[in-house]
Amino acid sequence: MGWAMGRWVRVKVSGAVCCCLAALACACLLAAGCTHAPQPATTTAAPRPAAVVRVAGGLVRGFRYGSVSIYRGIPFAAPPVGELRWRPPQPVHPWRGVLDCVRFRPSCPQQRVPGVAQSVRGPQSEDCLYLNVWTPAHAAGERLPVMVWIHGGGFVCGSGSLAGGSGTTLAAAGRVVVVSISYRLGIFGYFALPALSRESPQRVSGNYGLLDQIAALRWVRRNIAAFGGDRRSVTIFGESAGGQSVIALLVSPLSRGLFARAVTESPRYEDRGIGLWATRRLRAQQREGTTIAASLGAPAGPGQLAALRRVTVAGLLGAAAPAPRPVLALFSEPPRPSFQPVIDGYALPDEPWVMLRRGDWARVPVLVGSNDDEANMWFRAESAADRLPAAIDCRRRMRWYLGPRYARFASSVSRTQPGSYTAKTSRMMTVLEFDTPARFAALCAASSGVPSYLYYFTWTPPGDPWGATHGAELPYVFGAPLRTVKSGPTGTAERALAREVMGYWTAFAATGDPNGSGRPRWPRYSAGHGRTLEIGRVTRVVPDPYAAACKVAERIARLH
Repeated sequence: MGWAMGRWVRVKVSGAVCCCLAALACACLLAAGCTHAPQPATTTAAPRPAAVVRVAGGLVRGFRYGSVSIYRGIPFAAPPVGELRWRPPQPVHPWRGVLDCVRFRPSCPQQRVPGVAQSVRGPQSEDCLYLNVWTPAHAAGERLPVMVWIHGGGFVCGSGSLAGGSGTTLAAAGRVVVVSISYRLGIFGYFALPALSRESPQRVSGNYGLLDQIAALRWVRRNIAAFGGDRRSVTIFGESAGGQSVIALLVSPLSRGLFARAVTESPRYEDRGIGLWATRRLRAQQREGTTIAASLGAPAGPGQLAALRRVTVAGLLGAAAPAPRPVLALFSEPPRPSFQPVIDGYALPDEPWVMLRRGDWARVPVLVGSNDDEANMWFRAESAADRLPAAIDCRRRMRWYLGPRYARFASSVSRTQPGSYTAKTSRMMTVLEFDTPARFAALCAASSGVPSYLYYFTWTPPGDPWGATHGAELPYVFGAPLRTVKSGPTGTAERALAREVMGYWTAFAATGDPNGSGRPRWPRYSAGHGRTLEIGRVTRVVPDPYAAACKVAERIARLH
């Protein structure tokens, strides 16, 4: 994800990230999931100090904004710099006195890929393992539900400092404690190398970003009661790569018991799909790491790791920048170099979809879904002249991937999708890369006897020609329209939708069931008769959208 960075005295509104497909398909792979959400309204009021709270490491002081206490930039692990680069997160360094936590800390260093709008502003640093807390609790003795946000951004961009611009509205409206976390990205978070594996007690490397997320959840479990949160009622939620991270945490044995519920928005975790690959085998990641190390003048042998740990941040980012490749090759295997969670037999024992299918996962209630026009993020930045060629390239990729089943898949989507060749292509990509994984996750949970809820987000603000694109639900999850949308019929509808979405999400966080008074009833998902909650101009229960096409894609992906 990518939202504009803000400070407590001034926060700016950011537009949607533009992903350039035809000009640089590789950039789109990296940026998938980088979207924006409106920021809180600017305030000039002087902040009021919040209570001083004791956490692991020392005392922290935040500030009050309305009814919510906010603590920004709390360290949850030691800075992963120097000798700690490419090591699992270590315990936080204690500090003396009271640490003022009123400003966001630096974002993890990010890849700068031509063609992708740089949405993360402000400082960047390897010293990035911090989290932020928004709490409406009046006393530490309260036990409110906790929602831990994991940002997206293709595992190479984004920041925990940017969660919806603010957790203030969500925390206040839902009486929940909101936590947003940062984790190492790109070459800093998912770099694997034989020498790194040899120095590890588990003989693995490459999952530092995932281990950061687990360390943050352990911090929440130990410390959240001091902010009025209930350590036994923690919900993890994330979108795009954040949603994929939720899937990884569901199956990782290292995160068991650290959360009670999970929300995964627009996940893309199927490893053979034509979109962003979300997992990679350790051996393959190590081969790529060896190539990167050699390019940096650090071939295998004594001193290799010491030399690599001396390379500057700019040097590492330069070595990690992917080269453009033919479109078909990009979607038949990941871009090179590629960074994502690694199947290492330790943090990730196997492919996430395999573990979900066989029931080897946390088995907690799951809320999952996708949006109506996800793939339009790849067309919205194109010129009118370039959209048709881009759509033709996408069709070629889908023909390669689906093989003889392509005609059946295309027909089942086109029957219900009006519009141009490009519009139909975008919908086919949405079904293949987003709807199918979401539906599969809901099916796995339901088949395991676990409460499961599937949604399909269709709301489009009037005048927006691109529909419910990737990340379109996020402003409503974080309640942005309640802060930013003007009055009038459209504004009234958007604010009502925000209250409805926040109501579903926070009720689920509190009980594992999103239902409550004043909202259309959301039935549990069932493998026998799939029913989905459409969230849009009219929120209602509908049959699974594009169920036939999803079944075709599931067979190709070996999901059944």
